[in-house]
Amino acid sequence: MPFATSRQVRIYYEVRGPQGAPPIVLIRGLARSSRYWLDFLPRMARAFRVITLDNRGVGRSDAPKSPFSTRAMADDVAAVMDHAQVSRAHIFGMSLGGMISMRFALRHPDRVNKLVLGCTTMGGRRAIRTPLSSVRTLLLAGRLSFADAMVATANIVLSDNFISERPDILNAWRAIAISEPVPTFASALQLIAAAEHDVSNDLRDLRVPTLVITGDADRLISWENSRLIASEIPDAQLRIVPGAGHDFTTEQPELVAGVLERFLLA
Repeated sequence: MPFATSRQVRIYYEVRGPQGAPPIVLIRGLARSSRYWLDFLPRMARAFRVITLDNRGVGRSDAPKSPFSTRAMADDVAAVMDHAQVSRAHIFGMSLGGMISMRFALRHPDRVNKLVLGCTTMGGRRAIRTPLSSVRTLLLAGRLSFADAMVATANIVLSDNFISERPDILNAWRAIAISEPVPTFASALQLIAAAEHDVSNDLRDLRVPTLVITGDADRLISWENSRLIASEIPDAQLRIVPGAGHDFTTEQPELVAGVLERFLLA
């Protein structure tokens, strides 16, 4: 089982896909390990050498009890790439993973080929805040077991149509959550890192080809945040996935993989 060490924290990662294919690092969001990539992962592994990691606090990585930032989590990604002997890669992060990806590109620009930022926010005063109804759902879910909370918050992470059409996804989420529950303190520390994230004054310094992508039915992080990010990063492209919720790679893995493949291999 491969582990990298970053600031005395062990970070679990896996590598899939053809030897010699372009490397890409996939970074998941709040309280979700790399197992939540589901059908999107094998689809990406057709054309890329895919590196997935469990962010600190979740999955098989260590869960430190002291506060950390998206800067520290970005350095975790660098440690994983070092351990996997990958000097440069495409970087794709969703939600909190998108915040980590922005920090990574700012802190380690020479290690990024192309950058993809999914359903995320730059933070700061100009960012669009999470709707109060969604915040209320998250707070109420905090009283539940991790597995129950994963299901209870599905309505702000997935679109209504997808939930009705694919109830099996909720069963898959519950099974993952039961097998690798995230401690409450670890979720809270990740949430604090996300709340403190602010790169609003730094994105204009990025000089890496960037695609910003999100669903227009996102009830957690408004698609307007993606528009703001794309307007700040020089020459960034913006792609909206119609009808998709926050977890758009789960809802439309084939479509999204195709969009990324065209952008990254161009």
